[in-house]
Amino acid sequence: MDTVNTEPENKKPEEKERRNRFLIIIIFILLLLIIILGWQYFNQRQTVVEKVKIVEVEKIRTDSLTSDLIGLQAQYASLKTSNTDIQAQLDSKKDSITMLMQQAQKYKNDPYIIAQLKKETNTLRKIMQDFVHTIDSLNTLNQQLTTERNTAVKSLNEEKKTSSQLKKEKGELQDKVLKGSLLQATSISAEGIFLRFGKKEVTTEKARKSEKLKVQFTIAANRITQAGDKTIYIRVISPDAKELSKTADESSLFNFEGTKGFYSGMQTIDYANQEMSLSVYCESNSGFAPGKYIIKIYTDEAEIGETAMTLK
Repeated sequence: MDTVNTEPENKKPEEKERRNRFLIIIIFILLLLIIILGWQYFNQRQTVVEKVKIVEVEKIRTDSLTSDLIGLQAQYASLKTSNTDIQAQLDSKKDSITMLMQQAQKYKNDPYIIAQLKKETNTLRKIMQDFVHTIDSLNTLNQQLTTERNTAVKSLNEEKKTSSQLKKEKGELQDKVLKGSLLQATSISAEGIFLRFGKKEVTTEKARKSEKLKVQFTIAANRITQAGDKTIYIRVISPDAKELSKTADESSLFNFEGTKGFYSGMQTIDYANQEMSLSVYCESNSGFAPGKYIIKIYTDEAEIGETAMTLK
């Protein structure tokens, strides 16, 4: 009886031991799975973190590129020049910057293209620096040219002013010389005369008796004027403001002060720069009326003396 009951009792510990080993294996497998899953999770997480970092770096690069392009565009816009060729090149580069900004937004997730765009941006920045140097040089040259031009204009204006002053002084001097060279008639007197018995000259104050007017004067000495023949003209203005003359045709006309008029008496002298006393007889084809007569003396087309007389 005792032998039959012992065998089942020995089987129970073995089964229990097998179950325990199985559980241990299961637990080990589960732990191994947990470790593997944890390792995969960690790796995936690291991958995600790296990708996020890459995306953030690329975003920073894109934003930096965009910021650089905006700043570069503003710098190009600030460059101004009157040189049409350079201004055309500046406008072309500004268009290129706008195109790069559009490409930076379009390919913001492409590191290679962003890197290429960055290189082009740096190239445009170097070109801009060359433009700045060129424009500064042109501005400096323009300032120098402007200064030189202003100096030349000022000098020219001063020369013109000096020349104008010299011309004025020359003209004044010529006027003085001209005036100084004019003969002067002094001690002028006039009277009516008639011939008694056709021979003896008699003075009269009566108009109806006057046959001629006798004008007497002295030509002053003048060393400036040119010596030689001088024609003296006597112009007589009657009381009714008419010019008296021997004839009414062109034979009694003479030039004076830019115009023409009738002379009543004329005499040609040989002037030797010395004082001369003259008597010139004046005639009228219409006779003499009572009243005041204005008598003017001319030579070389200029008036050299004047007097007045009255006939009753």
